[in-house]
Amino acid sequence: MNPDLTLQTFEIASVVWRESFEALLVVGILLTWSVRAVPAARARATRWIFAGAGAGLVLALTLALVMSKAADVLEGDGEDILQMVIAAFATALMLRMVFWMRAMERGQTGDLAIQAVRHVEAGNWLGLSVLAALAVAREGAETVVFLYGLTASSQGWQAGFVLAAGLFGFVLAAISFWAFRTGSKLISRTVLARVSEALLLILGSGLTMLVVDKAISLGLVSPMTGPLWDSSRLLDDGSGFGAFLAGLVGYRARPELFPLLSLGFYWLIASLAYAPPLTGKAPA
Repeated sequence: MNPDLTLQTFEIASVVWRESFEALLVVGILLTWSVRAVPAARARATRWIFAGAGAGLVLALTLALVMSKAADVLEGDGEDILQMVIAAFATALMLRMVFWMRAMERGQTGDLAIQAVRHVEAGNWLGLSVLAALAVAREGAETVVFLYGLTASSQGWQAGFVLAAGLFGFVLAAISFWAFRTGSKLISRTVLARVSEALLLILGSGLTMLVVDKAISLGLVSPMTGPLWDSSRLLDDGSGFGAFLAGLVGYRARPELFPLLSLGFYWLIASLAYAPPLTGKAPA
């Protein structure tokens, strides 16, 4: 498999795995706590939750169709600008997800289970379904945005290839979900969280450089300097493993100042997710 195909497969599978796993977790939480709240309503709750999940998936597919049609209509700089904006949005989403995951580990987020229990106990089946729909639609929409941003830097994408790589990512998500739910020693929850965060940050780094490259090519920003060094003899970013790293994390063999500053700013923001939380207490 050539480097470009390897990179594309890895990126698509990683995004689909991450988003599908989170969607499965949400549906699993809703099912579990709905049944615990009212065991006699198991079948009814299940039907409403799966109906909501299906509606959320339809919403995500609709977004994919709209974005595809928009890309077909635009030409030249218009398409490049759309790709740049979507890639920037995808990068921001990836950073937000890392911060959200870190907050989850610290117990700083709301409890989805409480909302499910409230809806079931009140007999609000539509509310339970909407909860599932919004959760799945959010994950699906993020998947669409991420994949569009990733594919913006590549040529020759084929629907069959994207589908195969996406299916592989979904199978990995299903296995991860099974191991997570059953308490299998196959996958540690801590390791799973760290791998997920690392993938998001790595993909976001590559997207950051994609946004910068497009902004420079469109004349929106200046590279500020010429190449600061040339490491192409050691690792060329145009072929082999160097090309893989270039697409994945934004490696450049002949970097200019503005792209370097942009990449450094991205990782500075990312590092804040791992900073100790503020206690809010004034020093004595």
